[in-house]
Amino acid sequence: MFLRRTKSALLATALSMGTAAGIAAPASAQFGAQAGFADSFRPEFLDRDMPLFVEILKLEDWQRPIVEVLLQDYMISYDAGVENVKNRMRGLQSRMGNARPDAVMEMILEPLAAWDTARAELGRSFLNNVRAQLTGAQIDRWPRFERTLRREKELPKGELMGESIDLFTLVRTLRFPYEIEEAIDPIVVEYELALDEALAIRAAKIDSLQDEIKDAMASMDFEAGLSATDQIMATRVQVRRVQDDFLSRIAEALPAEFGERFRASALAEGYPRAFRPTPIPRLLESTRTISDLTDEQRAQLDEIEIDYDLRLENIEMRIVEAFRVHEPGEARIKVQRMIDRRNGKKVERVQSEADRIVAEKSDLVDETRRRILAVLTPEQTGTLPGQSRSGNAAGGPGRDRGGVANEKIRTLAPGKEHPARPRFKSPDELSKNRERGVGAQSTSPSGDKGGKKDRGSD
Repeated sequence: MFLRRTKSALLATALSMGTAAGIAAPASAQFGAQAGFADSFRPEFLDRDMPLFVEILKLEDWQRPIVEVLLQDYMISYDAGVENVKNRMRGLQSRMGNARPDAVMEMILEPLAAWDTARAELGRSFLNNVRAQLTGAQIDRWPRFERTLRREKELPKGELMGESIDLFTLVRTLRFPYEIEEAIDPIVVEYELALDEALAIRAAKIDSLQDEIKDAMASMDFEAGLSATDQIMATRVQVRRVQDDFLSRIAEALPAEFGERFRASALAEGYPRAFRPTPIPRLLESTRTISDLTDEQRAQLDEIEIDYDLRLENIEMRIVEAFRVHEPGEARIKVQRMIDRRNGKKVERVQSEADRIVAEKSDLVDETRRRILAVLTPEQTGTLPGQSRSGNAAGGPGRDRGGVANEKIRTLAPGKEHPARPRFKSPDELSKNRERGVGAQSTSPSGDKGGKKDRGSD
């Protein structure tokens, strides 16, 4: 009964998700997803791609309706193909019977493999039909169109931090003066060609390993699947290497002011986890609007801001470097942990190097917030957005030396990776807690509340 329910669940998940990644056990899903199985149910071309055809190929007014009709025909054929695959997979229910799980996987993967071949032919046929409508001058633009199309379709498939950024588009978006764009154009063209080559190699590697990964999924041969995805990961690393290399080269080729702007924008877009905004700039801005700040307080705030900016920049670049060094190997580690757990082994949670440094960034934010509030008097603190105005007298109830209401702070229990640290409550949270009577309990030094062990509120 359990085996039959499991097989039905696999099939239902495959039909509902429309991806091979959804039909496998967690570990096989991991390398199945990396192989690009999700693309099987994702059209290569959509209506939103029409501006790309028009802009790059410089389509004439009479050509555009023809290409639109070709695109609609492609989408109709694509939808029909997807529906046919789903119908074939629905028909597998009666064939499952008492088949082994690996045999069930083979049955499910068979229509997907046939559809992959048909899907690729649909795409080739569509592009050939478009090309047949072009003039000689437009055909000369075809190589650039193919590069642009590959960049549009393949870049979003990146899995590593820094792998999916489009520096070509970023240069255009930042709108540098014309003469500056002209000066860096040779490097940008070189980047376009290098990136296209890396993306083509990555796509070819993924395509060449499809059968190998499907066989590994069907036989639950995790090691074979991981070996294949290690090869794919190597091509992902190469794409990111191109990105990082040209990020630096383009920034260095720009005048200092524009170079720093480009570098900051590119890093923030490529490594968003490292550069998530913090509340400190807004807190400093609000603090500086306090009318009765003294010159000494302003000087202290300036010093805190300088120290914070220097330390933040150092931490953020360390996060970027941690992703560059450690992230490629984390997928294999994650799957190995899944395999170990499946085999009944005890698996300890391991914090990644990037996550550890991200925690340092959070600690810096908490520390800086306390330093800023410590500069202010209780009355000044009460004027800040979100701060309580009660108990404003110096040394009054509910205040510590930094002028922060004690009732607004609770301590997170210390863990292996960090010491105890405060967490600030919002006014709404405090109000709800008072209505429930939270905070009236006595707390023992060991952390017991009313005789029950405090498990923390988070």
